[in-house]
Amino acid sequence: MTELTITAYETLLEDYLAFWNEPDAEARAAIADRTFTQDISYTDPQAAVTGREALSDLVGAVHQQLPGMRFSSGDLVDGHHDLLRFTWHLGPAAAPDTIVGADVAVLTAEGRMSHIAGFLDRVPQA
Repeated sequence: MTELTITAYETLLEDYLAFWNEPDAEARAAIADRTFTQDISYTDPQAAVTGREALSDLVGAVHQQLPGMRFSSGDLVDGHHDLLRFTWHLGPAAAPDTIVGADVAVLTAEGRMSHIAGFLDRVPQA
């Protein structure tokens, strides 16, 4: 794989966050086409899915469970070889972040995500 630049990593992260923030499934599908492989796999402590449609369905469920919440980038975005890691925040607009996490993505030679492992670093106590 050709080493991606930090700008390429940032663009990929922007697309990833746009996917998670998009409430419309058709619009998410357009973002997924340029961001993920067809057989993308995603795992975090609360979910494990495979395929663009399953990942989109997961995002739709998050929108239903957490209406009004938005993902934004954290302080870290970097990568090497076929890996991208980044931090993210989730919270309502103009309010403190509710959830903070970090993800690591495996990239293809074309710069698409083929696997994402998500980690939750700060979650509100029940």
